[in-house]
Amino acid sequence: MTIITTPVRTLLTLIAVAAFATGCVTAKPTETEAGSATAAAPAPAVVLAPAVVAAVAKPDDWCTRYPDAFECAAVAAAAATTSDDWCARYPDSFVCQEAAPVPGITAYVVQAGDHLWGISSQPKVYGDPYQWPLLFKRNRAEIKDADLIYPGQMIQIERDLTDTQVQEAMTHARTRGAWALGVTEGSDLVYLAAAAASDAQNATAAQAEQMIAQAKTDLDASKAAGAEWRLVDKATGGSAVSLSKLIKAAEEALKGGDAAEAYRIAHRVSEAAQSGVAQAASQAGAGPNFN
Repeated sequence: MTIITTPVRTLLTLIAVAAFATGCVTAKPTETEAGSATAAAPAPAVVLAPAVVAAVAKPDDWCTRYPDAFECAAVAAAAATTSDDWCARYPDSFVCQEAAPVPGITAYVVQAGDHLWGISSQPKVYGDPYQWPLLFKRNRAEIKDADLIYPGQMIQIERDLTDTQVQEAMTHARTRGAWALGVTEGSDLVYLAAAAASDAQNATAAQAEQMIAQAKTDLDASKAAGAEWRLVDKATGGSAVSLSKLIKAAEEALKGGDAAEAYRIAHRVSEAAQSGVAQAASQAGAGPNFN
């Protein structure tokens, strides 16, 4: 009996173990099944934006107007983070390279196809097209319409300008509006009047002295052309007096410490003298009129 029971027990034990092992294998999914069950869905296709064909050219003063633009800020940051010996080690770096200075000129002869915008943009003039109103203001006697200049005209270029004068000119250039050939725009006249008042109000003694010297030069030219005018001015009591007398009034104002008044008077003399020369030149070339 004992001999028979032991094999039976052994057999039953083996069957139980086999059943337990088979149950564990079938209860757990295979790796293939698990993988197929948890595989992520494919990502949606990414639609790319069309490539930029051509970038819009930015104006020359872009970084002045928008210093926080990423391309301008990057250049400024690069310049700020360079070490003291950076430019010694990398002299050709764009941060270190400096444009060779272009000698400025004091006069320019208009060529065919020229305009004040283009002349002002030349490095030897101002290097900035938006400063063209400075040329118009300085040559008002020769240029009646800022949009209309002629080959052969001699344009004087004013130097030693203040930041205020430059900013006034650039503001006018950007806000001037439409233009028309042969007509002096009203906004130009407003700019000229405001600029003249501002120049006089902010003039230093040195600037007043320089304007008086300019007025004397212009007066000599008007005398040589036989076109000396007389002006009515509050500095001489409101009566018409010669330009020579007004220059003396400007000199007296400067001696008295009133640089603004000295500049104002001398500026009026200079404009009148230049206008006289221009008028004399136009009359000299005029033909007879038989109307």
